[in-house]
Amino acid sequence: MTKRNASPRPKKSRSTPTTRKTQGNRRRTAKRKSVKKSLIRRSFDFLFKWSLILGCIASIPFMGWLWILDQDVTNRFEGQKWQVPSEVYSAPVVLKSGTKWTKKELEDLLNDAGYRFGKNSQQVGWAAKSRTKVSANLRSFDNADGHHKGRRLIFSFPNGELRIQTLAGDLVKAAYLEPQVIGHLYGGNSEQREILTYDQIPSTLIEILTTTEDRDFFSHHGISLMGILRAAWVNLNHGSRIQGGSTLTQQLVKNMFLTSERTYTRKIKEVFMSLLLEYRYSKQEILTAYMNEVYLAQLGSRELRGFAAASRYFFGRPLNELNISEYALLVGMVKGPSLYNPKRNPDRAKQRRNVIINLLHDQSKLSASDARILKHEPIKLNEANKQRSMFGDYLDVVQMQLERDFDRSVLATENLKIYTGVDVRAQRAATRALQGSTQQLAKRDKKLNHLQGAMVVTDRESGYVKAIVGSTKQLYTGFNRALGAVRPIGSLVKPPIYLSAIASGRYTWWSRVEDKRQPIKMSGNVWQPENYDRKEHGEVPLYIALAKSYNLATIDLVTQLGFSRVDQVLKELGVKRPFRMLPSVALGAIELSPFEVARLYQPIASIGKSSELGIVLAVANHDGQILKRFNHKGRVPFTSSSLAVAREGMVLVPQLGTAKAAQKAFPDLRFAAKTGTTNNQRDSWYVSITEDTVSTIWLGLDNNNPMSITGSSGAQRVWIDFAHRYTQNSLSKKLPKGALRLNILEDEFKIAADRCQQKISLTFIDGTQPNDSSSCIWPF
Repeated sequence: MTKRNASPRPKKSRSTPTTRKTQGNRRRTAKRKSVKKSLIRRSFDFLFKWSLILGCIASIPFMGWLWILDQDVTNRFEGQKWQVPSEVYSAPVVLKSGTKWTKKELEDLLNDAGYRFGKNSQQVGWAAKSRTKVSANLRSFDNADGHHKGRRLIFSFPNGELRIQTLAGDLVKAAYLEPQVIGHLYGGNSEQREILTYDQIPSTLIEILTTTEDRDFFSHHGISLMGILRAAWVNLNHGSRIQGGSTLTQQLVKNMFLTSERTYTRKIKEVFMSLLLEYRYSKQEILTAYMNEVYLAQLGSRELRGFAAASRYFFGRPLNELNISEYALLVGMVKGPSLYNPKRNPDRAKQRRNVIINLLHDQSKLSASDARILKHEPIKLNEANKQRSMFGDYLDVVQMQLERDFDRSVLATENLKIYTGVDVRAQRAATRALQGSTQQLAKRDKKLNHLQGAMVVTDRESGYVKAIVGSTKQLYTGFNRALGAVRPIGSLVKPPIYLSAIASGRYTWWSRVEDKRQPIKMSGNVWQPENYDRKEHGEVPLYIALAKSYNLATIDLVTQLGFSRVDQVLKELGVKRPFRMLPSVALGAIELSPFEVARLYQPIASIGKSSELGIVLAVANHDGQILKRFNHKGRVPFTSSSLAVAREGMVLVPQLGTAKAAQKAFPDLRFAAKTGTTNNQRDSWYVSITEDTVSTIWLGLDNNNPMSITGSSGAQRVWIDFAHRYTQNSLSKKLPKGALRLNILEDEFKIAADRCQQKISLTFIDGTQPNDSSSCIWPF
């Protein structure tokens, strides 16, 4: 059979051994690659997973570190940022129309308060003066009485009296000059600081500071690479370090949280804390903290912190009243507080200020002409800080009073506002009078080279202490003789004794006593006192006995009253110091400090309106909320009429007796006074009462040696000097109900007619005056 053609069958591929070997190798290679990839993948997954795990584990300390930094930043920033000592304020100065003032007194006062004098007084804190007038735009202020608005007023001085008017010419009864900070209660605190809120920071200062220190402050997040590069470029062009690379946030972190060490660890910490600070808080909060924290000077053992405190210290005025030149000076100090301190290095400070002014011009913040004018401005600084030297003795008493009611740590850290009664004018006048007068006395007698003294000045009506001076030295000594010099008071004891007699109703100023020697037995011994002039003066009226300070007449009066009455009246008038009642106490053998003597006389001076001395009026917290008010008024166990009559008897002392020198110095001044001298002239005392003040002065030697001065020739001279420096107003003749003033015949207890020649004006408690009168007409 013949075979038919069919479709060809596919042929089986036949591989050579080589081909099969190659294919096997490929398969094995692919398999190995696949296994390798799988191993790599698994290894990568393993390493990634464990790296992530290990990274997370390793980051725990870092995250913990960041958490600790964050807590540190938060706690420090949101808690009490600073331990700020309490500020002690003076009383506001009351300017009353009709009171005695001089133009120079007001000008000096405004200068001391940091007012600028220019051609006009349109801006707050500015004043202007002409030949006869002073105009001032007074600042507003808060004190213990609340808020007082500032106002622009014109002051004139016709016939030596103050006249206050508005710009429209309306008469103003009274104006107030803001209280001054007289010091701080540190209690161990080593910083001086004044806290500002953001709204209180002048925009000009913000602009100068950010332009100089951190131009990108409001755009960066805590650190600025551009700022570092820009600072490097500026410094390179100027050939010196003009700008810093650190942001304001970094500077704040360094000042507030870190030490001054220069290490990489501290720098890294600074960077992260800056980032955290910017993350947590606003730019306004950070800038406010910077303004309050920045270190600007070293004041002895204290650091001057913040621009506000620096403004007060260097310029004596609030921060918002500075000009561009002064802001530039303070900003310049940020770079080197010691190097550019204008009080220590004025030339360097001025150069640095001018560099900043140039920088402001370069950044188009100032015109060329303004920059040129500002660079030629002299640096006008506040006088050397004399707070502690002038007010140190007063601050001692402030702290002594407050520590009874406030913990010392609170006074040192919580920025309390302490309002006192100190009068800055009275304090300055008392300080200079005591120092100047004792120096003059020492020139006359070399034995008085180490003469010491103390002076206490109080408000006659309220009893608030206007001034305390505890030493004749120019610098604060730490030993306050106003409190610590406990010495016999001599004849200053007499007015209380005469008050006791007058108050009994059995005596008047016309009543007679015997000024003659009489021996007094005491503890088996005989005490026989003498007058200062060693003479007897026979029968004398009480007003002469007091005016001329007759010892023998006073002893005669005391023997009639009883010596126990002396003990009683002294305690009734406020003597708290224990003493042994001996007959010699009636002539001043009782030891008191000047402060205690001032308290003894306060009820008499105020006619019973106050019996205790006030130092602190009130204490407020930083926000102005009153925490405590102090009420020092005590009860006086005498009627106002008896106290007034006793005080009027003291008015005769400068007119007729031992204080004639003071009356001669001020012939038109009506005032009460009393001198005092102790045995062997070891102590010189003087008390004066005018309408506004009560002044108590003591002079003596610390070693208690005899001196060549008496109360009249020593302490009285200090008061005369003080009264020249601090204008006194005449004591009012107005008497309280129950007291009256009459002209009485000198030699007969009768009311004298106007035509009578031998008469004396005396004051009586109603009911003790004479019933009869004399017309002084001689019969023909």
